[in-house]
Amino acid sequence: MADECDVLIIGAGPAGLMLGCWLARTGVKTRIIDRRASKITRGHADGVQCRTIEIFQSFGMADRIEKEGNELAEVVFYNPDQDGNLVPTSRIPDTEPNTSRFRHRVLNQGRIEDFLIDCMKTGGLTVERSISPLSLELSDSTTENHPVTVKVQHLIPVEEASDPSSGLYRSNILSDEEFNRSASKGGKIESIKAKYVVGCDGARSWTRNQLGFSLEGDSANIYWGVMDARPITDLPDVRVKVVLHSADSGSLLIVPREQNLVRFYIQMGTLQPGEKLDASAQSPEKIIESARKILAPYTLECPEVQWWSVYEIGQRLCKDVSFRNRVFLAGDAFHTHSPKGGQGMNVSMMDSYNLGWKLAACAKGIASPSILDTYGGERVEVARELIEFDHKVSRLFSGKPAVAESEGVSMEEFQALWIRMGKWTSGTAVKYDPSLVMTESTAAKTELAKNIIVGSHFESHMVVCYADAHAVQFADRLVADGRWRLIVFAGDLGRPNQLQRFNDFCSRLTNAHDSPIKKYTPPDADLNSVIEVLTLTSSPRKALSYSAFPELARPFVGRFRYPTYDQIFSDELSYLDGGGEAYSGYGVDPNGPGCVVIVRPDQHVADVLGFEGCVEKSGRFFDGFMMHV
Repeated sequence: MADECDVLIIGAGPAGLMLGCWLARTGVKTRIIDRRASKITRGHADGVQCRTIEIFQSFGMADRIEKEGNELAEVVFYNPDQDGNLVPTSRIPDTEPNTSRFRHRVLNQGRIEDFLIDCMKTGGLTVERSISPLSLELSDSTTENHPVTVKVQHLIPVEEASDPSSGLYRSNILSDEEFNRSASKGGKIESIKAKYVVGCDGARSWTRNQLGFSLEGDSANIYWGVMDARPITDLPDVRVKVVLHSADSGSLLIVPREQNLVRFYIQMGTLQPGEKLDASAQSPEKIIESARKILAPYTLECPEVQWWSVYEIGQRLCKDVSFRNRVFLAGDAFHTHSPKGGQGMNVSMMDSYNLGWKLAACAKGIASPSILDTYGGERVEVARELIEFDHKVSRLFSGKPAVAESEGVSMEEFQALWIRMGKWTSGTAVKYDPSLVMTESTAAKTELAKNIIVGSHFESHMVVCYADAHAVQFADRLVADGRWRLIVFAGDLGRPNQLQRFNDFCSRLTNAHDSPIKKYTPPDADLNSVIEVLTLTSSPRKALSYSAFPELARPFVGRFRYPTYDQIFSDELSYLDGGGEAYSGYGVDPNGPGCVVIVRPDQHVADVLGFEGCVEKSGRFFDGFMMHV
């Protein structure tokens, strides 16, 4: 008999592991398989965007990245002067100030995967390795609970000598035959029946091929080398990010890494249309030699190369990311591009972060499967924007600079593009369009909260916990557990009329027949189990006793009805950590009538409402996709 699960994840790279974290955290029965016998331990992706670290914080593991990763603070541009000599021309911050409370960091993909694997383990989910999918079938039955059947083969690893420092085995310069060559032989065959299957299996996705989908796009006919090394060089800026264009020898990007490693991206050469690069002819020595030519007159020695690879620049997109809302693609399975913008791993994990809570809600019967339509609508547009950006940057990066009277790429244009796209490359500029789970922004909503943008993620400001006086980042309360949040800006509760308005609002949200909390909280469940209410007052904590708040704001939970102490906050100064500027930061009038912000499980703002009519409007919003449990 076939094994049954709610979700089968094919591929245990960053996209698959992020999805596994969501599903393990929300208690969804999941299996995650990977055809390789072991995970990567060095090289590959390394940039971790500000927004990605915010997401890791929602799983409680941002501190590990901050401890191990190297912070990038500055970018310096090196360009040829009028005589062709290589000189530093300008310096800018790596991340626009006030973009996020976290900083852009770099850490090898293997460690990022370790963090995600550990997170999954806390929910009882582990990667099953040396398992290769053989076939995928989707039943036409509308009543079958597990309509997707995937036949897989357990592989028996075979010892084979290989170079652990080479990443060519995953490079896009390999033919399909070379890429699929496996150092293993087949073992037992198993059938897995699932409600949903997600292909997170990379640019040569088996899942995508089974669906008959394809990547579309073009190649720049330019190939680059990449290596992680501990260099010996007289280039003075090797410990900050360097964007370097030489006069005649190509371009280079330097990214300082953890443990004094340095990542080099080195322009190697061009290809004729249709020409394939010979993988067997590539070597770290060739990459280093190309880097020396670009860096001259600066010198470079790399006695220790930890990892290297060669890849061809190209941008490709699969516009179809789901099949009958049962089989999905995420990450490189539906978008590929060059790695120099530091986007690939981050955008791939954000695909899964978008999809994970939706799959969990559907698998548990909390939400209608119709919400799954929004996955493609939201993430394909993000991927398209990524590819457009990467297309511009990679071609400007690879172009010969204009020196003196010669024609070429304008270095001013290149730097202007880099600066203009800075917020987008931090991951914080993603904004989703209106959909079933996202309302449309209006002037009235903007007036209520000038700096809260419907469609964007809910940003963080320091607030003070009412119960214990601890200063906390407000967004840290948006834990990745599948719950929606109603963030109530209660205003000044020291004013009797505002306190009455707040109490009346809480009473209606608790008791009214059209309240989403009344409708969609199971009868025996905690009041905050599906939709959690977080309250932020503009008045100091002394203005109102904690016990005077209505139960909705401080619900009693669990078998023994324990009180909660982490749902009410004040925008007052902390004794030790400052603060007192959250209302200003969110653009909400501290002396105004207050408002309510609906935040999705993935931290994106779905709506902003005034107290008047909020219960009815929020009820209609949730009625569009929620199901009674």
